[in-house]
Amino acid sequence: MQIKKVLILLLIPLCSDMLVACCDCDDPQLFKYTNASLELQHLDNRGQSPATDEDGIALKEAYGIAMTLRCEPTVFKTAPFSLFLNQSYAFSCRCDAGVQHHAKDSVIAIRIITLEDFDAFHPAGTDISDYFRLYTWNNFTTIADYLHKDARVFAYDEPKNIVMNALLINAPAAAGFYRFRVEMDLSDGRSLTKETSTIELQ
Repeated sequence: MQIKKVLILLLIPLCSDMLVACCDCDDPQLFKYTNASLELQHLDNRGQSPATDEDGIALKEAYGIAMTLRCEPTVFKTAPFSLFLNQSYAFSCRCDAGVQHHAKDSVIAIRIITLEDFDAFHPAGTDISDYFRLYTWNNFTTIADYLHKDARVFAYDEPKNIVMNALLINAPAAAGFYRFRVEMDLSDGRSLTKETSTIELQ
């Protein structure tokens, strides 16, 4: 009786492997990428979707900042090895992407600082991050909620840049010339900081 139990236990992983063998999936190549640098552009949100502002003038009720994280590949590692099971999905023949880039570091904090007096409660040097919402896939989210999402995984030969469109939902008290500084803290202890050029908000 004991021998039968041992044989059954040994046959279970073998049978599992046979179920997925039809997929013939190769193990994915796993890479790491790092958030290397930050770039900022002004956005004009008057149309159906935010567009890059080129002339340095925008409506103060329709302003935003495009924050682009430049991602660079860093480390290669092999896929995790399993004696019995490969990387395909059991009972289906859907394979993982052949190349995957996973984040080596992640953004843990984003601050948007006004460099000019913004309103009666926010003089120059004040954090006004709560006045912005991140716009992705026709959805608005707070910066805090965005930071709770898992880091992006890229199934490409190279990691893509990550673009976050921060749209201003509380206009400044008065029209005029404004500049902003964006500060991003990363999980590895680095901080990416960039200032916008001057924008005239009308």
